[in-house]
Amino acid sequence: MKTSPRLADLDLMKTLLVIGMIGAHVIQLITFRARPEAAMFAEYANLVSFSGFLFAFGIGLGLPKPEGRQRSLWRQLRPSLLLLLAVYASSFAFALLVDRKKLDLQLITDVLTMQRLFGWSEFLATFFILSLLTLVARPALLAIGRNPWLLLVATAACLATTFYTSGAIVPLLPTLVSHTGFANFPLLPYLPWFLVGIWYGSHPVRAWHFIPALAITGYLYWVTLQTGQFPNRFPPAILWIAGPAALLLGYLALCRFIAARIGIPSVLLTPGRHVLSFLVLSNIGFFATRYFIGKPVRTTLIAALVTVGVLVVLSAGWWAWETLRRATRPQPAPAPAR
Repeated sequence: MKTSPRLADLDLMKTLLVIGMIGAHVIQLITFRARPEAAMFAEYANLVSFSGFLFAFGIGLGLPKPEGRQRSLWRQLRPSLLLLLAVYASSFAFALLVDRKKLDLQLITDVLTMQRLFGWSEFLATFFILSLLTLVARPALLAIGRNPWLLLVATAACLATTFYTSGAIVPLLPTLVSHTGFANFPLLPYLPWFLVGIWYGSHPVRAWHFIPALAITGYLYWVTLQTGQFPNRFPPAILWIAGPAALLLGYLALCRFIAARIGIPSVLLTPGRHVLSFLVLSNIGFFATRYFIGKPVRTTLIAALVTVGVLVVLSAGWWAWETLRRATRPQPAPAPAR
């Protein structure tokens, strides 16, 4: 089974991001004293992953859509509901298995209201808010993302919100603005990546686009070399948010180049087509490993093999499920003979 090139490039890009994300989680969660090369890979994945997923999902929203029937209310709400369940599942799993908190009223309140966010689950909460935003403001987002002047103004305004931080414990607040009490991925500062993605959903990557992108990413790495560390991630600095510009543009250009020339088997794109399940199930698996075993991974090679193993197992599970669904799906009745 093949995926159309129009969608294969986006699925390939998301697959690359999933690979990096899961690899980073293996290193951060279950690797004991990660070696320098593994730590560097995890930092690279941290830099590109959240911004990259926002960029990719913006591209998906910005793709030209064929005219068709209006989606039912359930089909519109379903992604948001799945994200909400993912937030709760991952947050409770981290709190109980990694932080080893007691399941009390305060923890339940923190998780259900998202007034506190929990490790390796934070950006799920932000994507839940983004899904609600696209549900109610899709035309406005498309209008901004497809107009270069509106896009420029919105980007400047969103990046300016990095100068505001809060330590208040208020439901949903840390999904929107930078918080000083715990790690979070605030939607407002990162939203430009989603809006830029909408632009690239209907526009090609031009060679000259890499000039400002390389300047930004080059400056990021120059600052990193000078200071010995990346710009601040929690709360995010403007340079941290904008820094992966050349990397993500390179991802998009490369994936479009490959998909236009190679028919990529659908099974290889499974991680990119099922990002949410790969993230949640791998997270819960790593949290459980921390609870029962600790950090069993000792070398970079083992970390790489665990990453591949997780990807293969989850891909095989999806392949089996989709095969079963096709086999049990009712077949249309043959047309009567004339």
